[in-house]
Amino acid sequence: MIEIKQLCKSFPMPDGSQLQALDNINLTINDGEIFGIIGLSGAGKSTLVRCINLLERPTSGQVLLDGKDLTAMGPKELRKARQGMSMIFQGFNLLMQRTALENICFPLELNGLRGEAGWRKKRARELLEIVGLPDKADSYPSQLSGGQKQRIAIARALASDPKVLLCDEATSALDPTTTQSILALLKELNRSLGVTVVVITHEMRVVQQICSRVAILDGGVIQEEGAVADIFSNPRTEAGRRLVMPEGKKIHVLPENRLVRLVFNGASAGEPIISGLAAKQGIMLNIISADTRSIGDETFGEMVLGLPQDETEAARALIYLREVPGVTAEEVTDYVQ
Repeated sequence: MIEIKQLCKSFPMPDGSQLQALDNINLTINDGEIFGIIGLSGAGKSTLVRCINLLERPTSGQVLLDGKDLTAMGPKELRKARQGMSMIFQGFNLLMQRTALENICFPLELNGLRGEAGWRKKRARELLEIVGLPDKADSYPSQLSGGQKQRIAIARALASDPKVLLCDEATSALDPTTTQSILALLKELNRSLGVTVVVITHEMRVVQQICSRVAILDGGVIQEEGAVADIFSNPRTEAGRRLVMPEGKKIHVLPENRLVRLVFNGASAGEPIISGLAAKQGIMLNIISADTRSIGDETFGEMVLGLPQDETEAARALIYLREVPGVTAEEVTDYVQ
């Protein structure tokens, strides 16, 4: 569906230098998948999504949609191609003086269907049904909650029957419960309409909930890319580890404590790993933290264990843990929860 080839984007600075926002980005986003692009603030995520639909023109490289190079198109051809991509924003961007129904009709007016008001309203009401707000047609944005505003924004984005939905931090302004409902809606739209969804976010839990694959962006460079479950289980880069490790209060451990992060999926949960280590090897480990995550259709367990202070016992424990089928064990030097 989308191919990004050797894409670079730089911005001129007041001193005459160039700020390299994106450097040699290469990505393939498959037709009908939910693909995540994740990174911390300043990583280049928003610049990348704006380059995908050419709201920002790349300094070099190509963006292909269904095999057609958007960067080689003239203005008229590009406007037509952009109708196949819609964008959902963090700030909703609804027109405050228009009702929900009129906001959904707006892109249809821009696409040259001004003379077919009856058809536009019928289409808008269908979309209100799809996003679960059929009773909000005559409500203005000021009368809607944040989640309802985002649902109207999603309905508006669907009005032109796009092949691709670009979601730029679409849940960042929402509370956790509303976030879950919006993510469930995006997942259902992907399933029922077959629309390709590209999720731009700084939250790993968003990616884990709905994305099949993810690319980690840091400093304008793709640090790693792959299946969400693989990257969660075994991040290969420092940028990946920063995003995968839970955020929050830092665990205080003694300086001599060594920590190991254990990740296992539901298929490997039948064996009592910690008690097995104690029974078979006579080694006791401290459980520092434990959690479960749902990634796609699988449930993953995550534990942080304190290794024995004795180096020989710590080495034996690591060997044992790394030999358990379906389990990833990685020693970590810093951890937060």
